[in-house]
Amino acid sequence: MDRKAPACQPTIPLTWITRAHSFRWNPAQWLTGYPGPFIAGSPCSGRLPLRPSDPTPCLYPMSALVDPVQPLLKAHRRLASDLADLCREVNHEVYLVGGSVRDAILGRTVRDLDITLAADGLALGRKLADRLRCPFVPLDDTDRTGRVVLRRRFTIDISSFKGDSLEADLRKRDFTINAMAVRLADLLDGRPSIIDPLGGAADLAARRLKAVSEASFRDDPLRVLRAFRLAGQFGLDITQRTQTWIAACDDDLRRVSGERLLYELSLIMGRRRTADRVSAMIRSGVFGSLFPGWMESLSASAKTSSTTSPSTSPSRRLERTDRLIARDVFLEDQGLYTHLTGYEAKMAGDRTSLWILRFASLLLCGIRAGGAAGTTDASTDPTLDRVEGAAGGADASADPTLDRVEVAADRLRVSKRERQALHQLVFGAVRLLEGAATREPDDETLCRILRGSKDDTPGAALLALAHGPDEGSATGGRIAKAARRLLWLYARHRNLRAKGLLLNGADIMDDLGLTEGPEVGRLLDKLETIQTIHDIRTREQARKLLYGDAAHGLASAESA
Repeated sequence: MDRKAPACQPTIPLTWITRAHSFRWNPAQWLTGYPGPFIAGSPCSGRLPLRPSDPTPCLYPMSALVDPVQPLLKAHRRLASDLADLCREVNHEVYLVGGSVRDAILGRTVRDLDITLAADGLALGRKLADRLRCPFVPLDDTDRTGRVVLRRRFTIDISSFKGDSLEADLRKRDFTINAMAVRLADLLDGRPSIIDPLGGAADLAARRLKAVSEASFRDDPLRVLRAFRLAGQFGLDITQRTQTWIAACDDDLRRVSGERLLYELSLIMGRRRTADRVSAMIRSGVFGSLFPGWMESLSASAKTSSTTSPSTSPSRRLERTDRLIARDVFLEDQGLYTHLTGYEAKMAGDRTSLWILRFASLLLCGIRAGGAAGTTDASTDPTLDRVEGAAGGADASADPTLDRVEVAADRLRVSKRERQALHQLVFGAVRLLEGAATREPDDETLCRILRGSKDDTPGAALLALAHGPDEGSATGGRIAKAARRLLWLYARHRNLRAKGLLLNGADIMDDLGLTEGPEVGRLLDKLETIQTIHDIRTREQARKLLYGDAAHGLASAESA
């Protein structure tokens, strides 16, 4: 068998990488994978051309490449037949490429088919959509790319070659694991053949993430973020050369649009375990490029604190955030976990609140590393009164922490709800950390934090626990106790909102002879705090605590 078969020539039936060699096999149903060309045959015949210095090859059962595509092909009853007809009708070979091939090799269900050919992909996509009577979305007129939208969130993207041949197209892609192709006709016949000129399958087997070339990052700097996402998603190690190329292109991230950055960051931070990947991004300087100035100090802090004070390093704080979200940390009061259930709901598009919670943790690392969070007294800090209106247009320049959250939100063009959540999470955590730094905060202080954090109070409490010292220390114990008390007040406040206050604005104006104005609002806020803290049930009790000694005469007048 010739190991030097021409590149880009389909040579073998393919599937999912496996280390198991002990099951029954048929020589016609197996292949052996090497970097570059593949050799079809049995495990024994696949080893024949090996030199003593060659690595042990990977074995693939060929059926596995077909199986992951079946749910998508069954999403429309005529899809398989119409795709086969199109393959016969066009005068060019049609190929499945990119992430579709990668996911099939890994045995993952393929939900998005990426198809390419030498002809007009946009026209072919529109033709397929018309046959299937499915929606069609033009994506890129320059690259002649369109999308056919099937039911159950399956899609088919059809594009023209990026270059004058399939190999040229594959060499313009981002990473070797995304630079593999399969002839679509062979896939539909049940005998797919892999085209892998850059050794992507071997890199998958070795758990390597390797960029196709340095130009890959210059052509699209967003691929810097995609490298970290793919590494985390598939458990891959970024090769040293790729890391060098990433470091050289960090500054180019500044010209990437906020919407595209938001998409990648939300995918990275929306996964269950992200601390390792985000910590690697911090050390590489990615966030310093995205948010120049104040986030640059975070990279320096990450490099020094990991050795000098690992307990306060950004990686430790991010890891503890992950563990708290995953409920891997034992808490004396499990109320936090009860209140965190809402963070798995979608906030904007397909983005859940979990990514915002982790991004707020990252911002908190940067804010604390940059010295924005000072030593103000949370019980008297006037910024707490501004937090509540931050998302509605408060003056960001009035507070450096608020300003930095605004900068991050503006850069990524997050939704209004995500922006509001960032404000509430970061400020709630900062004020809780500051309030418990030297003494236990009183209930009035906690209620002011609650008023600023609103529905994101549980997330703010989680971030304070993640970024504070361990509970074994005096400060850590105070923060944990304050967080538990804050959650208790949060639960009472939710019940209060459902029932309503014992007095309304009209009652207060009648009692004190006031007209509408800020004083009435201040008294209503005070009453809300009183009813949150104290177990009162009558209007007389409310007046006594709200007005003090003057309440006795008011109560007597009301009874008369």
